[in-house]
Amino acid sequence: MMGQPIRYALICPEFRFKAVLALAGRAPIGGEREIALACLQVARLCAGLLPPYALTTEVMVLRAENTRQWLSALAIPQGMRTVAARILEALAGLDRARVAEGLADLVIAAAVQLDEASRTEMDGLIQELSAPGAAETSFAPPIDVHLQAS
Repeated sequence: MMGQPIRYALICPEFRFKAVLALAGRAPIGGEREIALACLQVARLCAGLLPPYALTTEVMVLRAENTRQWLSALAIPQGMRTVAARILEALAGLDRARVAEGLADLVIAAAVQLDEASRTEMDGLIQELSAPGAAETSFAPPIDVHLQAS
């Protein structure tokens, strides 16, 4: 039975923002790289609203606040900072429609720095967040990610 996957093997997760990460890696140190990294971080956080992650409100609030603090240290334009803040507020309320609108605004604000492949990845996330009923398609319970002291 060569060539068949092992029954008990785990599926290898696939990183969904390869182009944005590659763009950040290629960009010179400074504003361009920090814009790409800000887009990457916000997009990854937004993907937490979708299956299979479906993060709980508590986890999303904590991650949004940590991301807000991290973004404050980056050299990004004020317009992008404002859009990112709106997205983080929407994430704290698990409001997928507002998050999708904010991500669309973020893509517009970073249009000069984002290449076509990066915009395509971000647009795909926006479409998933905008799709009606996407939240109900999850078969897994929400993930409650808390570190416990051993």
